[in-house]
Amino acid sequence: MKIDKAIVKGSFILLIAFGLFNFLNFVFQATMSRLMTLAEYGTLVVLYNFLYVFGGFSETIQNVLAKYTSKVSDAGKLKNIAKRALDKSIKLSILLFGIFILLAILFSKLFKIHYGLMALTGVFLFIVFYSPIMRGILQGRQKFKSLGVNMFVEAIVKLVLAVVFVYIGWSVFGALIGTLIGMGAAFAVSFFQLNWVFRAEEKKADADNIYQYTGPAVVIMFVILLVYTLDVWIAKIVFPAEVAGVYAISSILAKIIFFGSQPISKAMFPMSAEKKEVKDSERIFFNALGFVGLIVVVSLIFFYFIPEFIVRIFKGEIIEASAQILFYLGIGTSLLSFANLILLYKLSLGKVKRYLYILIPLVLEAFLLYYFSHNLVEFSFAFIASSAVFLWVSISLVGD
Repeated sequence: MKIDKAIVKGSFILLIAFGLFNFLNFVFQATMSRLMTLAEYGTLVVLYNFLYVFGGFSETIQNVLAKYTSKVSDAGKLKNIAKRALDKSIKLSILLFGIFILLAILFSKLFKIHYGLMALTGVFLFIVFYSPIMRGILQGRQKFKSLGVNMFVEAIVKLVLAVVFVYIGWSVFGALIGTLIGMGAAFAVSFFQLNWVFRAEEKKADADNIYQYTGPAVVIMFVILLVYTLDVWIAKIVFPAEVAGVYAISSILAKIIFFGSQPISKAMFPMSAEKKEVKDSERIFFNALGFVGLIVVVSLIFFYFIPEFIVRIFKGEIIEASAQILFYLGIGTSLLSFANLILLYKLSLGKVKRYLYILIPLVLEAFLLYYFSHNLVEFSFAFIASSAVFLWVSISLVGD
């Protein structure tokens, strides 16, 4: 297989950017886990998983804009696309925030979390609609360095402020407020990074068929995010607070594989979308698949041989129950990482027919996790089984 230099260069830049971003997020999570009790940290992870699901909007918007702006080089047309997207995002975010604060009453009782925390989580809906518009353009135009800087600003501001706020006693509220300010700071910086777009004379851009593509993208991205967050939610429901906190630690560590492979999928997406020849797109995909496989293998080796050491670095102490299931959750997350790459590849080509089939493993996961919840090991194997089904559906059923 011929190595594609573009995917290697793009992946390398984003690997550094995402590596720094994920490292700072790891420090954030590790610090929060040390400053909070297991029960408090379990609550934070549950709320963060709401942010991951909100990220379905963010990922969809970013991927859609990356796909269409990968073929638009005119700054005036890019300005038109950005302004139209921002206008629609403002209206949608207000509507969804209103819906969420009502649903937060139910979520608060279901997860045994203070309503104020749930309502504050809903505020993130505004930023998850706005920020990906700017990042999508940066990604689509392959401005990977600028995209990396933008992510760094978010991570460092979030880390510093959250640590300060939690340290002075604001606990979970402080972590959420620090995160919100960090995301807002990155959004503000993106206007400077795209000043060449917003200073240009606006020109009408042809994006009439963008909505035909958006529907499948929304469903696929939301299901991907739900599949890898549902386990923490159900753990919070079926296990005592302390046990749910133990599971949350392993879950966060296992997701290093998913987040670690994202630079590759982010680099692959616009490159595959802009190619006219199928064989060129396939070459890019198989290169990306090989890189993801390498990340998976290396991660699983560490999870298998030194799980106690990894948990100790993260939490500051060895939690045997977390170490025991880390490798199992790593396997499940690895399967989801491959499924994510495959689905993004099909999205980049527009080959997303029968995409509603991916709802099947989501329902199956909810059933398996709820039914097989007598202990954490059994729960972890249920997660592996549902992840395997999701991968199979992504390969076999979704597409032309």
